[in-house]
Amino acid sequence: MNKQFLLLVLASCIAACSNRQESVAQQPREHQAPPNPPPAPEVPPVERLPDDEQGVIGVVNSSGRSGAYFVPGGPRLQLLPVLVILHGSGQSGMEMVETFRTLAKERRFAIIAPDSRDHDGQLTWEVGDHPGDVTPDLTHTIECVAWMRARASFLVDESHVLIAGYSGGGSSAPYIATNRPGFTHTAVLHGGVFPGGIGPQRIPAWFSTGEQDRLRSVELVQQAAASLSTLGFSSVTFHSYTGGHELSEPELRELIDWWLAP
Repeated sequence: MNKQFLLLVLASCIAACSNRQESVAQQPREHQAPPNPPPAPEVPPVERLPDDEQGVIGVVNSSGRSGAYFVPGGPRLQLLPVLVILHGSGQSGMEMVETFRTLAKERRFAIIAPDSRDHDGQLTWEVGDHPGDVTPDLTHTIECVAWMRARASFLVDESHVLIAGYSGGGSSAPYIATNRPGFTHTAVLHGGVFPGGIGPQRIPAWFSTGEQDRLRSVELVQQAAASLSTLGFSSVTFHSYTGGHELSEPELRELIDWWLAP
């Protein structure tokens, strides 16, 4: 075996080894899937709070009028104070809801606003002026409150139930509040009082009017406030505000502050 033959055999072996290494190097690697990500933490569902609720009260008076109500959105298990508001002559309960809506949302209280009857073309209230008088407007107001309580989707704060009246509705507020249970406060806004119809209940009372009010002057409303003090009301508050016969924002805000004070 000569030297040239040996060199040829050695060259063949080197070439074969190189081809096998290249073949091994070119074999595809197995694909390894990335590890599964950890499951996302469970987020408990958030209960959607009810929206504001507004509508027409489901009872009517002898004139076919009813009233309006408003309940602010929020937790229904939270106690809500209730404002029963009696409109002025020629107005409606819906107008009173509009007047107090912003404050009701901000301070979270419900509104019940009955309509008065039509008295010979006048949308105004009939107020009792003798002990034990029961007028159709008193009956309708109590029925509106009862209807709302029966279908209410909220819990009433029984320690804060205010009945207030504006202008021609002013004198009806203390008349109703003192003749029927369930009211904790009463307010007369730019209105008066019929002392003869005041009942046996004695609760805190608020009086207010405008300093330039020509229909219900400061002197007249002060006299109305004094008449309740004479009848044994121990907590009677009077305030006057810049302006005329209209309800001003400072007046409404201070009324609500007085009512909802601890």
